[in-house]
Amino acid sequence: MFHSAGLNNAAWRSSHISDPLDIIRDKLEVIREEGYKSLFMREATEHIGQKHDNLVHLNFDDGYLDNWVHIFPLLEKYNLKATIYVTAEFVDPRDIVREQKTSYERKHNPSGCCTGFLSYSEMKKMEASQLIEIQSHSLTHTWYFKGPGIVDFWHPGVATRPLGPVWMLWNNFPDRKPFYHIEAAELEKNIPYGTPIYEHGKSLETLKYHPDEDELDIKLINLARSKDIRFYQKDGWRNEFHEVVAEYRSKHGIRGNHESREEYIERITVELSESKRRIEKGLGHPIEGICWPGGGVTEDVMQIAKNAGYRHFTLPSVWRNATENRYFKEMIQRIGNLPRIALKGKDLGYPSKSDFKYHLRHHNGYGSAGWMLNFNKMKKLLFNRRDY
Repeated sequence: MFHSAGLNNAAWRSSHISDPLDIIRDKLEVIREEGYKSLFMREATEHIGQKHDNLVHLNFDDGYLDNWVHIFPLLEKYNLKATIYVTAEFVDPRDIVREQKTSYERKHNPSGCCTGFLSYSEMKKMEASQLIEIQSHSLTHTWYFKGPGIVDFWHPGVATRPLGPVWMLWNNFPDRKPFYHIEAAELEKNIPYGTPIYEHGKSLETLKYHPDEDELDIKLINLARSKDIRFYQKDGWRNEFHEVVAEYRSKHGIRGNHESREEYIERITVELSESKRRIEKGLGHPIEGICWPGGGVTEDVMQIAKNAGYRHFTLPSVWRNATENRYFKEMIQRIGNLPRIALKGKDLGYPSKSDFKYHLRHHNGYGSAGWMLNFNKMKKLLFNRRDY
């Protein structure tokens, strides 16, 4: 399970899912050197549960532009097939094909060339190679409020911090989703600072909560307007906002409601069918596979997806050990790409080729590989070396 490459140092929500260019090159080299045969999604479905078979389903979530600019040239070099799961609302709407880059050293500045998302023109070029297939990653890939608890407040820098609630921008300005990498800092100002951020959940598995606390919003926004940027740099700055919330709710209670089950089912039906329709229109061929964004799925969602015409599915992490689930055996269990390694709570940095080799072997059913990976970690911990 990969996502992105080259944006590990960029200022955006998800830099932690972007491998440095030389690291992803090393990982793909290992896959080729170890003799793995790469499979598309339908083929992977036919081999669910098998071990010791040297088959691998390479998948890249979200449809980032760097998949075309940096990763696809590597896949061509090593003759590896991969599936890119694209989220329909994030597809770049322009008829554009951007320049590819074949420099994979860290001195290269990827954020200057490939922040953004794929266009259908770029997807078609990759699919024409017969090394890439495109499948669905839903329509929105967002988060929605799920309850009345207030967990944060919109504030300067919130839209570009790691794991920040940039989805607030996505939900308010969906037409800018393909460009949020470069626009987030500016768009952030279009949501008033102080706006409450309620407890939230993944779009497919969440009953949306609709707060009805406009007066509270106004009080919080007015409080934020009375502060300068230095206020938000202080520890505990949120306490003053939470005090306003507590005082308001002590007088007025909590006001809001959830969408009904019928509304939820209708929303999910549109989410899954519209994603399929848009991608099929953009590429001109059927889409039958879906990767659940963030692993968020319920049995209702699974049945809706089947009714919409999806036939191939990834296994959400929450169901990984739920063998009693009736859909368990139909779904492809994914493994992480070992973004970093750690031992005894100490971060040991990016994995070496040897680390990744043992990581793959371990997940292919070879128990001793797990021991070797831990042995490598111990040597790194003791000798501060990366090349074991």
